[in-house]
Parts: sequence; structure tokens; C-alpha cells
Amino acid sequence: MLDQRTLSRRSFMRRVLGAGVGLMSLEFLGGTLAFLWPNISEGLGGRLRVGTIDAILDATPRFAEGYPHGVVAARSFLVNVPAARALANGAPSPNPAPAPDEMIALWRKCPHLGCMVPDLCESVKRFQCRCHGSTYNILGEKLEKGPAERGMDRFAVLIEDDGTVVIDTSEILRGAPEGTVTFTDPHPADAGCG
Repeated sequence: MLDQRTLSRRSFMRRVLGAGVGLMSLEFLGGTLAFLWPNISEGLGGRLRVGTIDAILDATPRFAEGYPHGVVAARSFLVNVPAARALANGAPSPNPAPAPDEMIALWRKCPHLGCMVPDLCESVKRFQCRCHGSTYNILGEKLEKGPAERGMDRFAVLIEDDGTVVIDTSEILRGAPEGTVTFTDPHPADAGCG
């Protein structure tokens, strides 16, 4: 007869298997929660420090002339609005130190189906999505060409006390509906990138 204090091999294996399954379940649950927990301290959903205007000009010297500065972490283009308008009209007028209300951050995600909008095309100074051809002026406003129903979405731009430009990606500002254009460049409205 077996002593009550000894374990049979079968009971021992059941307990080891149960402990292993329990440990694996805890690890799976912990990994799932860590994956699903929002990380809004950086990347989309947070405030991204781009750098000072001087740092932006060092990285993209043509920013003062109106060319967008690509911000990879925010998946956006930082646009110097007064200089961009002048560039698109063919009369470059450098603005090396724009104020916060003179800059916009255009989200590179096309509002049609979410494709990544490429850099500004040199020929007409417009953005055109390569997926379905939606075309936007230099300020991200939707033009006639392409199926998108609105302009490019944008993020707020701030300048901190120390002069650092910040893109606030915590709130997406929807682009204006198609046909709402505040800026008209010299090219036909249905012209896209060559």
C-alpha cells in the first residue's frame, strides 16, 4: 500500500504540466497586454520634437524656399506656408523663420485608402498619391484629379519656449472637403505630376 505523503508518477506529471500551462498562459497574457498598451510618449499619438528652425534648415536647406521637410517619426511633411505659396506660384520668396501659425504638418497618409503620399513633385509643386492619383496642392488641399474625398489630414504645429518645433500627432485634423481650396497655383486644377 502507498504512503499518503508520496506522489505517484502520474500525479507529479499532471502537476508539472498544469504549472507549465499556467506559466505559459501568464506569459501570453502579459505579452498581449504589453503589445496592446498605448505608447503615446513618442511616435504617432504623441508630441514629436522636430528640432529648432536652424536644425530643420540644416537638414532641409530648401525649407526656407517652400520645400516641405519630411518628418519620418510623424509620417508627415512640415510645410513653411508663406514660402510654399510663393514657390508654387513660381516666385520664390524665402522665409527662413516661419511662426507656428505659418507652418502646417501634412500627414502623408492619403485620405482615400491610406497609401503613403510621396514627396512633392518638382514639375508642378504638388503632392500626388501613387496608388490612385489623388492630387493635392502644396498646402495639402484636394484638387480635381483622383478619388480622394478631402484634402490631406494634418497635425498641429507648436514652437516651445526654447525654439523647438513640435508636431502634435495626438489629434488628426481632417483635411478640407474636395473643392475647398484656399490657395490656387498657376497650373490647371486637374494637372498632376508628369
